[in-house]
Amino acid sequence: ELGVMNAERLNKDPAFLQQQKAAVDTFCRHNAQIWDSSVRDKAVKPMVTLSSVKQAEGNHPAVLMCSAYDFYPEKIKVSWLRDGKLMTTDVTSTMEMADGD
Repeated sequence: ELGVMNAERLNKDPAFLQQQKAAVDTFCRHNAQIWDSSVRDKAVKPMVTLSSVKQAEGNHPAVLMCSAYDFYPEKIKVSWLRDGKLMTTDVTSTMEMADGD
């Protein structure tokens, strides 16, 4: 309740609001531009594991599974190649899974 009371008081104080808006222009925007380029321009290659998973029924051949972890930015494209050619059939993708952070 003290936080709500302080927020209401400060939000009604024109001098305080003016000071905070000035701080955004002089401090926040300047530092945001510095940090933005130092983070946004970076990329981290994924850690990739390949595994062969045997089907439970036993009648089907093993399935190759590729998993990618710990990469940035968060969107990547994963493709399968056979003899250097892109595979477009007999390929299944699963939904994106959260990393648990």
